[in-house]
Amino acid sequence: MGASLGFASLAVTLATATAWVVGLRAARLSGRRGLAMLGFAVALGLGVVALLSSPGTLGGIAATFGTAAGAIFLGLQTLAGQVDATPAVAVGGPILDFTAPDDQGKPFDTASLRGKPYLLKFFRGHW
Repeated sequence: MGASLGFASLAVTLATATAWVVGLRAARLSGRRGLAMLGFAVALGLGVVALLSSPGTLGGIAATFGTAAGAIFLGLQTLAGQVDATPAVAVGGPILDFTAPDDQGKPFDTASLRGKPYLLKFFRGHW
């Protein structure tokens, strides 16, 4: 029974982590953090129960991985202090007017784009 719970812990961990990464890549994590935390909490619980019930070598490895991944994810999410909030600006929605320097250092005002389609891209260099 312990080995089965260990492998179940590993399976829940992998499924939850996969869903998290897919959502992260699609920039669609808003509102899904609670579901991921629940998945990792289940994996953590299954792993602990498996480790307490003599899972054997392979089951113990799976349970240890599930327990560690669940604990690390839950700990990091708790320490992050992020809140689910509605973004001030949404894709396709109106943007706030602002003025910033362009690539040549001249002031650029977003009000000059009103009524025209445009793509506004921010680049943050790391050099």
